[in-house]
Amino acid sequence: MWKSTAKDRRSLGAGARILLFVALLLGTALGAYVYGRSQSPATLGEEDRESLALYAEALDIVSDDYVDQGAVDPEKQTYGAIEGMLETLGDEGHTRFLTPNEREANQRQTSGTYVGIGVTLRDDEDRVVVAAPIEGSPAERAGMKAGDVVVAVNGKDVREDELSEVVDKIRGPEGSRVELTVLRDGEERTFDLERAEVDSPVASWAMIPGTAVAHVRLSSFSRDSADELREALSKAREAGATRFVLDLRNNTGGLVGQTVEVAGQFLDPGSLVYIREEASGEREEITVSRDAAPMDEPVAVLVNEGSASGAEILAGALRDNDRALLIGETTFGTGTTLQEFALDDGSAILLGVAEWLTPSGDFIRGSGIEPDIEVRMGEGDELLTPNRDRGLSREEILERDPQLRRAFEELRE
Repeated sequence: MWKSTAKDRRSLGAGARILLFVALLLGTALGAYVYGRSQSPATLGEEDRESLALYAEALDIVSDDYVDQGAVDPEKQTYGAIEGMLETLGDEGHTRFLTPNEREANQRQTSGTYVGIGVTLRDDEDRVVVAAPIEGSPAERAGMKAGDVVVAVNGKDVREDELSEVVDKIRGPEGSRVELTVLRDGEERTFDLERAEVDSPVASWAMIPGTAVAHVRLSSFSRDSADELREALSKAREAGATRFVLDLRNNTGGLVGQTVEVAGQFLDPGSLVYIREEASGEREEITVSRDAAPMDEPVAVLVNEGSASGAEILAGALRDNDRALLIGETTFGTGTTLQEFALDDGSAILLGVAEWLTPSGDFIRGSGIEPDIEVRMGEGDELLTPNRDRGLSREEILERDPQLRRAFEELRE
């Protein structure tokens, strides 16, 4: 989850800018960003100034004496320093640095439309992993899955590359092609994909044939997610739905405000959605709006390892408020609120500034949310979406997707 903030910063020369970026290696400098204090290295403590001097010493040595002077790239050095600092924080897959291009792509993705192959990637123990394919995207249609490890792009090995480098290699204009090789269950698979404009509906639904159960998928928490879900639920009711499977599988999150608004479609006004804990230890309870008008039909929720961030907040809220059973697999374990801090050159830091707890006080970060009923996907099983449901019989739907089948059985009982 993230929100954007803009900060006015002093105009600095190239040398001072490098020192400033390196100051971000230190927690004190990050604190200065968070609380809006001056960015000048002069405001740092003695220990921090010593660290900056040490870096400057190392930078001088590299700049003057490295054998391949053509490889000395100040921008790469600066970006690498920032990325290295953020990695030490341990908020893997969430707190991160964005180059100017990555920041632009991240903003487009949150809007719901962008050009690409349609996958969300994350850094997992120095591996670039598919967090989730986007429904209706080239990657999803080709069969890419959450958990696939990207090992090559266009035949070139990328296992030693940073996440940002892999993203740059995958990116390209609409209509062009890219070949991705991934590792899945110890076996390499190659996908030849055409880049396209990805504009997948955030909310979709389909009736399970011959029943009053609707399969409703929420793929992300982008700008209009709450409204789109509200419309999908309304249309499903008009079609005769009296029970609902809310599918949050491979939903990697998005905007925290949308998560709370979606929770209000299921929970009573004033219900606790999550607890926000600041770095100081201060806690704030985030609740459903007093004017919310929730549905009262039975609901079961599907989650998996691709469910992260806002999807985990929502799943935890529905579970802890005894509103729905969670079915599937343990979620990813993203438990921090991201705030965007823009830097001078258009790059940005997405920094975890607060931690989430479920209404019962359980931490999400690192552990994820365990389902009430664990159902794993086996070889040959298929994670169905409402769009894929259409054209299938009830028997075919329930046979192909065991998690959806178990949710259906729980609702029927």
